[in-house]
Amino acid sequence: MERVVAVVAHPDDAELLAYGTLLRYRQLGADVTVLMATHGAGGVSLADAARGIRLAEDARTREVQAAWAGTGVEVAWLGLADGALRPDRSLISAVEGELVRLGSTTVITHSPHADNDHQDHLALATATANAAARVLSCRTVLYGEPHAPRSNFAPTVLVDITAFLDDKVKALAQHRTQGGRWYLEESYTRQRAAAAGWRLRPTDAAAGRVFEAFETPLLTLLNSQPEQERP
Repeated sequence: MERVVAVVAHPDDAELLAYGTLLRYRQLGADVTVLMATHGAGGVSLADAARGIRLAEDARTREVQAAWAGTGVEVAWLGLADGALRPDRSLISAVEGELVRLGSTTVITHSPHADNDHQDHLALATATANAAARVLSCRTVLYGEPHAPRSNFAPTVLVDITAFLDDKVKALAQHRTQGGRWYLEESYTRQRAAAAGWRLRPTDAAAGRVFEAFETPLLTLLNSQPEQERP
């Protein structure tokens, strides 16, 4: 059985990077877990930040639970400090331990190559790639497209999420504490999903198909991944 683990820094990161992809894996019968390094305590809406309002301790936890409710995707936490991740031995060991515990065959995480990305994303991506290389069960690593549009991200894999795009929009809307952040807006989510196809699958993009994009350091894809998903 495929066991997919999305290793992300903050609440909402998995939804942004791979919500449709993770639902597709579930549809194919895979076990799927979202592993969050932090509870995202440093993230507040732009309006609340301007007024000095702080988050309730469990606010973002509840938003994540609502975003994944009913999907069959499990959610787990490392409980580390938001904004302070470092790709050191401690973080690598923590991630590796979870990947071993979960028997991961595929790991999805942030891209370690993205310019101007959040420091937590880059640190966790580096640590996760290091950890995954030592987990014998792990055959595939996928780096998700960064939230910021200006990066040197170069996708090699597309996953068709046309059937799940509306669900992704609804999941992102659960993150109400993050109000005002442009990358959570429905218009941007739909535009980015459409734009991904034009890079590698223009015929499908022209037909209205939408995608999530990934880089991979490995040349092999999942045996369960549909042939049409290969770029």
